[in-house]
Amino acid sequence: MKKILVFLLAAVMVLSLVGTLNFASPLKAAAESTNLALNKPVTEELEDGTTAMGDPYWGIATLTDGSRFDTTAYDGANQPVDNRYGWYVVKAGEDPINASAIIDLQAAYDVCRIKLYTEYHFLGSKFPNTYDVYLSADGSNWTKVISVAGRSDFLTHALEYEFDKVNARYVKFTIVKGNDIVADTDDGGFVQYAGLGEIEVYDTYTSGNIAANKTAAETVDPAVTTWTLGTSGQWDDHALAGTSVPYSFGPYNMTGWIAVALTEDAPIRIDVDLHGKYKINKINLVPMPWTHDASAPNGWFFPNTYEVLISTDGTNWTSVYKGENESAINVTPSTRTIEFSESEASYVRLVVTKGTDTLGGQYWTGLGGIEVYGAYAVPAPEETQPATEPAGGIRDFSTADKGDLMSYDQILVNGAEIANGNDAVIAAKALVDGSDGSIKTVAMHGWFGNKNAKIDSFGYMIDDKAPVFGDFKVDAEQEVINAGGEYRYTITVDVSGITDGKTHKIQAVVKLENGDIVKMNRNADGKDRDAYVNYKAQLIQEETQPATGDVTVAMFAVIAVLAMGAAVVFAKKKAF
Repeated sequence: MKKILVFLLAAVMVLSLVGTLNFASPLKAAAESTNLALNKPVTEELEDGTTAMGDPYWGIATLTDGSRFDTTAYDGANQPVDNRYGWYVVKAGEDPINASAIIDLQAAYDVCRIKLYTEYHFLGSKFPNTYDVYLSADGSNWTKVISVAGRSDFLTHALEYEFDKVNARYVKFTIVKGNDIVADTDDGGFVQYAGLGEIEVYDTYTSGNIAANKTAAETVDPAVTTWTLGTSGQWDDHALAGTSVPYSFGPYNMTGWIAVALTEDAPIRIDVDLHGKYKINKINLVPMPWTHDASAPNGWFFPNTYEVLISTDGTNWTSVYKGENESAINVTPSTRTIEFSESEASYVRLVVTKGTDTLGGQYWTGLGGIEVYGAYAVPAPEETQPATEPAGGIRDFSTADKGDLMSYDQILVNGAEIANGNDAVIAAKALVDGSDGSIKTVAMHGWFGNKNAKIDSFGYMIDDKAPVFGDFKVDAEQEVINAGGEYRYTITVDVSGITDGKTHKIQAVVKLENGDIVKMNRNADGKDRDAYVNYKAQLIQEETQPATGDVTVAMFAVIAVLAMGAAVVFAKKKAF
């Protein structure tokens, strides 16, 4: 009994020390993406002649309440109990609707992805035909990030869009034209209906199959293609870029896409719009899930001869794969995986030149889905200037520049104004405290002019390090030009990567066409015009690394000593 206790004691001590070594500390899981629009306030703006259907079923608040219903999850029987269907607007006639929903995110974020959900009450038949999405930091100046025109047909899945990051607090979704234009029996005219189920907003890019929730469209030759089952609302091209709806979904069973041709070599084309620019290296062609019975054959009508191409502009195409004699009738084939060197693409095209021969002499082609893998092509960071000074050097603004031709009248944090006017700016620039980690960007705004040389670009220096220049130049209004200014500037600095807890001086600079770089620190008439911000950074300490090297050896030595001690005890017990 004592021997067992000694063993247990030794084991506990050894395991405790091994735990201390921390050989393989697991990585922390990446934070999940958060829908920034969830439960945020949303308002509507309607052009004259456009009306909203309103509460209790069609109110504007349904766009951010999280009650969106994705029809791809509907099994035809378990319809959710929910009387909040979506946001709907109506307009008589065929003129533009021009109805907007504006979401206040209540803080500024680097928005880069937006997801638009259809609704289930009308099975997506009233998802807008033409619409735009805008972002804004102040609710006044808007940047268009999504623009769609001519989208038609019902829609059974959400549409997702990705774009270069824009610092914004407000999101505006504008319906220009409805997709459902019906005759008005009262006056013989037309009425447009348009609606949406939910808007989700993210500051992270998506991962996995980037073709999911994108747009697929078919092109067939009507002279040789008798029909596509999508026209009957059963196997539609939408299913290729959206999650399939189960078979029990009545007339809308989106199990895949099928086209039927009269001749073996009838051309059939599918184009997938990825709604963004990506770097991709793999495409999967998923066979048709003909039935939900696991024992039944899948893959019927897989293309026989085809080509897969990619494009950045939808006009110029590059082939990445050619398939020949790949028909698979009454068998269960695996997904066709096509891998290639990483390439930029915004569109993927499948061209089928030969279908699968079936009974009756018709040539059927079908797929369960098209999957695309890669990542959004994030723009490379702006190049910094070399550490050496340019020909003209970096200098202060001086009397040689002939005039007090500059203004620094606004400071923005995360895109929102914190100071406006000379006195407010002087007070705010003394210290912008980002030590709590809430600040991502700091921006300085004003105007500048120089009588000796024209302006090339604006930029900034942090603690007198090499200047960084960017697209910070803004056309000036006539009043500024009359005062001697040439351009306005909004110099936005990403401070999210500064995590040393120290205070740094961010100085605005201007590069002139003669090569000079001038610090915007002109003071005249007792006015402090220095364009700078003192920014206090957040402190993030690096995690302590696990013991290695000599420390690890020492720990093992301790373990060895303990083991030897235990052996001696056992030896003595045995001898006794």
